[in-house]
Amino acid sequence: MKIILADTTFLIDALRKKDDVKQFLIKNSSETLYTTEINVFETYLGLYANKTLEKTPSLLETRKIHLEELLSKFQILPFERKAAIESAKILGLLIRKSQKIEFRDGLIAGIAISNGIKKILTKNTDHFNRIENIETLSY
Repeated sequence: MKIILADTTFLIDALRKKDDVKQFLIKNSSETLYTTEINVFETYLGLYANKTLEKTPSLLETRKIHLEELLSKFQILPFERKAAIESAKILGLLIRKSQKIEFRDGLIAGIAISNGIKKILTKNTDHFNRIENIETLSY
């Protein structure tokens, strides 16, 4: 059994009912998928920053319900002390190597590694491929 952490790109594509996400879920139906509270934050940020949804409160509520239904299918990992330290190590090393990445991606990777997860399901391979001990899976 492989343990996989889904990044925000996967969550967004799942909400959009993309075929590649459906195919991945069918092929990996026996796998436990994880995500993080950082990914939850990013998906909710996308909802609340959307100007169209701001003008249509009922659509915003519908999208929030769909998001919660999706998130209920994942084990959601918190950002705890062990993850904070791992994230700092990751981001510090990348800064020293002049390979800076998006801050939140460093937090997500730190949470993954501190929970023994080495595979991240994402379309954002550029940032995650810079991180030692992380393998990116595309879908």
